[in-house]
Amino acid sequence: MKKFLNIAAAVALLFGVATTATAQDADEYYPHNFISVQGGGQVTLTHYDLMDLFTPQVAVSFGRYFNPKVGARLHVQGIDTKGGFQKDRFPGLTDDKDYKFKAVTGDLDLLMNMSNILAPNRSSQKFNWVLIAGFGVNYGWDFDEYKGVVNSMTANNNFYVGPDQCGTKHSSYNGRLGTQFEICPSRNFGISLELDANYKNDCYNLKANYDPDWQIAALVGLTYKFGMKKKPAPVVVPPLVREEPEPVVVKEEPKPEPKVEPKKEEPKPVVKDEPLRETFFYIIRESDPEPDVTLNKIVAWCNKYPAKRISIKGYADRGTGNPRINVGYAKARAEKVAKALQQKGIDKSRMIVESFGDTVQPFPDNDRNRCVIVVGE
Repeated sequence: MKKFLNIAAAVALLFGVATTATAQDADEYYPHNFISVQGGGQVTLTHYDLMDLFTPQVAVSFGRYFNPKVGARLHVQGIDTKGGFQKDRFPGLTDDKDYKFKAVTGDLDLLMNMSNILAPNRSSQKFNWVLIAGFGVNYGWDFDEYKGVVNSMTANNNFYVGPDQCGTKHSSYNGRLGTQFEICPSRNFGISLELDANYKNDCYNLKANYDPDWQIAALVGLTYKFGMKKKPAPVVVPPLVREEPEPVVVKEEPKPEPKVEPKKEEPKPVVKDEPLRETFFYIIRESDPEPDVTLNKIVAWCNKYPAKRISIKGYADRGTGNPRINVGYAKARAEKVAKALQQKGIDKSRMIVESFGDTVQPFPDNDRNRCVIVVGE
């Protein structure tokens, strides 16, 4: 068992490295619900040969991943199960006897996505390695074959007769440890291989010898995932082109000859301060300020009014990403504009840097809200 877990961990780490290529952000996949159907087989670890007690299995599970690392499921598995009596352990038998009965196991399992735990910043969700730990109830019935074997033995055999110990229909506990390897060809579907070790009370097969049994199951499954966040459509933003207004040509009318009058002292013209408002626009996931000509306009204004301060406000659009990611983009955009102005000689003390994430949308057009607005008065 230890050797198997070591091999599983090595395989998962190799796949985890391979899946760090470009792909969707994990936030697009979690949280989500899922339903799985599985089929395979199981064997009971006893003195019998493994394949003598092999039985097919089917399973269905319903669950939810609460975040990229932890989930839970209700897993129900069962169909025919086998037990056996060996002739060298029960003197009343002339040959080995196995018997078949019905059993179903229901477990509440904890799911730990080790791929996301070991590599929390991986960008691809195409492969997942999951560890499973759970506890539940096993229920068995239809023990006619078992009773037939018991009745064929003599009364002097050294064993406990099951029905006196457990009854003909009974429940027993089930503990589970397992691992699952999942490949996801698409966002909503996964194909998995699951290996489980189930620890059962010895009464589950009516043979009470005070020695609980292990059952090993291998299941191949198909999983449908639903309830994820809606995947945002890719937005292609054309580069922003600034249109310069055409110069206005004003025809001057000929002026009449001025009259010669005594010279009067002209009053000094009143110069009003020019306000500043410049905007940087960004394409999705970008935070570097462009173009440089806009920075130069801000620098020229600051040099013209050395006593005035400027406000640098960063924003992100609400139509893409999520509030947690957008706060980071808006802050990075505002800080990079401030840094670029410092590099051009504007003192940091003259700047008020603010970030609004996607909580404030200054423009009605969603894509124009990926911006930084610089205001000076």
